[in-house]
Amino acid sequence: MNKSDTVEDYLSQLESKLRELPADERRAHLNEIRDHLMELVAEEGKTEQQIVASFMSPEQLSQEILQEEQNSRQKEFTIPDYWFGVTVISVIAPFGALALPLIFENIDIGLFLPFLLQFIAGTGMLFGYYKNKMTTKRGNILRKAGRMMVPVLAIPFGLFSVNIMQTGQLDTFNVAYLICYVLVWAFTYFSIRSLYLNNVKIVELSSY
Repeated sequence: MNKSDTVEDYLSQLESKLRELPADERRAHLNEIRDHLMELVAEEGKTEQQIVASFMSPEQLSQEILQEEQNSRQKEFTIPDYWFGVTVISVIAPFGALALPLIFENIDIGLFLPFLLQFIAGTGMLFGYYKNKMTTKRGNILRKAGRMMVPVLAIPFGLFSVNIMQTGQLDTFNVAYLICYVLVWAFTYFSIRSLYLNNVKIVELSSY
């Protein structure tokens, strides 16, 4: 390393060696190192060139950072997220079955109770137990879940339309049920979205 290198020169060299990292992770590391080096300049009363010259080389530091990120990813990958996936599916999947009363024109408690209980248990786990146990991986699962819920909303409207074509009339029960269905869907969708956005904010703040 050239002894005339400034902090920004050093960071530029380091950035080139961290290209394999995502931009946000790379930026977080560079900001942290910049703050650390500038603190050393202020505390020790030395020039940037002196601090940089006495600091570990960009090659060595980049290797340490990349190894740390690799270990972090391996650890995150081993987190048992099987039950989190089951929980999210338990929240989304029942919406398909619970739309069927729109075509049957009645609610068979014995048939639909298991799906309703699955939905209640899933939402309780997701917004209760997992609310403060989010990780980046779980946040990604939530993002995909939110996208999956959008086409699900087409099911009740499709069945509602089929029922009208079959009976030739607008049934009061179906209208009331569709309204309740959409309200529950909207509440669930925006709750998942809110949980995901809160997780993104926490991850971003923890990177600085």
